[in-house]
Amino acid sequence: MTDVTRNSAAPLSDAARAQILNAEVAKYVKQGWTVETSTSEQAVLSKNKRIGWFWNLILVLLTGGLWLIYIVYRALNRKKLTAIITVDERGLVRTAG
Repeated sequence: MTDVTRNSAAPLSDAARAQILNAEVAKYVKQGWTVETSTSEQAVLSKNKRIGWFWNLILVLLTGGLWLIYIVYRALNRKKLTAIITVDERGLVRTAG
């Protein structure tokens, strides 16, 4: 791998920007994110929001299974977290979302 100097005055090549972006995306993928789209300048990642199973299990046991209806509803309609990672021409990484 080549060493890319960030914040330099000269704009980086597309290959250098893609290398920086791929390194940043790899960090997110290790945390459970999935890549939806990716270009040399930008990547869109998504991740389903977790459901706290411990407290839901306790509530299912306490309510005799009625809380299971709510859990099924939440599991089917989970919120999706989205992150947009961009790399500008100077090599600065920006994350939105």
